[in-house]
Amino acid sequence: MKKNLMLVLTVFCLVAALTACGQKGEDKKEGTDDSKTAEEQTISGTVNRLGDYLVLLDGDEYRVFDFGDSVDTSSLEEGDRVTVTYTGTLGSEDPAPVATAIQKEE
Repeated sequence: MKKNLMLVLTVFCLVAALTACGQKGEDKKEGTDDSKTAEEQTISGTVNRLGDYLVLLDGDEYRVFDFGDSVDTSSLEEGDRVTVTYTGTLGSEDPAPVATAIQKEE
């Protein structure tokens, strides 16, 4: 009797683990599809930090952006006033909004 109970519990745990892993993978795929169709927005501010990512000072708030593939940052320096076109949600760090274009203000 104990052997049968242990076998049933083992099979149950295995099925539960496989089901949980399968759902997690589907959620990730859906999140990726949503980010491709995200609407672009713009924000203006001052470049506070420029490196692997952009930190933009917008009034009293700091905004962190990842860079899109086509963004050229070679002409930007800290202290420049810029307008950033981005996708994603401001204030989110996982995932951070992605800058798709950065235009220096004159």
